[in-house]
Amino acid sequence: MWFNRRQRKRQQPDDEPAAERRWAWQLQLSPQAEVAFTGGLSAFAAEGNPVRVHGEHGVLALSGPPRVISLYVLAARFAAMSHRALKDPDGSVAALVRSCVDAEQPGVLHLREGWLNGEVHGLGRADVLAAMRAATGHMGAWYGDADLGFVCVVAPGDDENTLLVDLSAVVDRYGAVPAHTPLADVLQALMDSEHPGVTWVRPPVGEQRTLVLKGR
Repeated sequence: MWFNRRQRKRQQPDDEPAAERRWAWQLQLSPQAEVAFTGGLSAFAAEGNPVRVHGEHGVLALSGPPRVISLYVLAARFAAMSHRALKDPDGSVAALVRSCVDAEQPGVLHLREGWLNGEVHGLGRADVLAAMRAATGHMGAWYGDADLGFVCVVAPGDDENTLLVDLSAVVDRYGAVPAHTPLADVLQALMDSEHPGVTWVRPPVGEQRTLVLKGR
């Protein structure tokens, strides 16, 4: 969901039981730090920054400028700030998010506005998303955002992880290869080259790099 200007930080009374935490990135934070971190995200959004949290994928998406940021990265850095973050969660979260907005890095994608205007090899935006889903959606949890231009692909297992794909990188490379080349081949090439258009919300382990591509 998108945070909006009316959403503010919720203070949790000391005697109120903490809500059950469902996702691994939350477990990087103490219950107190989690409340502060979430409140900091809400405050950041209230400053006029449209923020969408995909908690199940471990992803934070911004629409202006278009960015996708790992919640594992943000939560770990917030935890490392310790008492400084708890004293000023709003300022701490804002600084952490802006550091990712300014510099692409592992766990962060800088997306391109208007990632596909028209078609590439006869495929429009909806066709590209459909082809990406056909190549990767067999894993189960999958999310594609045609507006911002990114895809989340979950590699399941005991240490579940999420691959993030910048669709502008996919269509750029797809436009440079012969027509009818499977998008799975294009994505595989991006992953093999460690192109900045692909990243993970946390470092992949075991067979996660190969699990996300059907039949590979």
